[in-house]
Amino acid sequence: MSNDVSAAEQVTDVLENEISEEQVVDYLRNHLNFFAGKDELLAKLSLPHESGKAVSLLERQVTILRDRGIEARQKLNNLIENARNNDQLFDTTRNLVLALLRADSITEVASVTQDQLANHENIDACEIIIVEHPDLNVSRAVRTESVAKLKTDFSDVFRLKRTHCGPLESEQIAYLFPTARNTIRSTALCPVINNSEVLAMLAFGNQADNYFNVNLDTLFLDFMGHVVGAILDRHLADVST
Repeated sequence: MSNDVSAAEQVTDVLENEISEEQVVDYLRNHLNFFAGKDELLAKLSLPHESGKAVSLLERQVTILRDRGIEARQKLNNLIENARNNDQLFDTTRNLVLALLRADSITEVASVTQDQLANHENIDACEIIIVEHPDLNVSRAVRTESVAKLKTDFSDVFRLKRTHCGPLESEQIAYLFPTARNTIRSTALCPVINNSEVLAMLAFGNQADNYFNVNLDTLFLDFMGHVVGAILDRHLADVST
């Protein structure tokens, strides 16, 4: 009977002292040179592969490092592309601000804004629609619309008061871009704001399906909307006095 108890205790001790997978992982992580000089052990190790075949540890390491290298290059390329786009946006914003400071009427503000922003290589179409105002006096070339219609057709822009990117109905695209209705596939709608009031709306169009998407950083577009809004409000105040 005592022998049975002793054997059971030994089994219990073994189970209690069994090394866990996490312990092995922690040990290897803290002893990265563990396999150095253990060629025989390395030769016996094999890892499952997606193909169903076993591969050596060295092959697996090479694959992981190659995949990480590809991922790192992709991230670097994305950073370079984003930096290039930001440089272009900065140049566009600077030129827009300088041109707006020279504008002497609401008509010129609208014309300058549309011309400057349409020159950006990623903008295939650009329109500015000014909210109708009792004292508004602009040329027929400047698009105006009632605030009620704009709020109804583009409610997110007025509700969020920031640039809205995403798909639009074909009727909305046709309204915004009458001369490019058949080519525009993605849009960004930027409210022109001053003191929380939407004075106009900037519409940008691109021929690529997903260029203007919900994940796009709209910092520069929002800034442009505020700049145009400040200049536009100044001219509206001059007209009202």
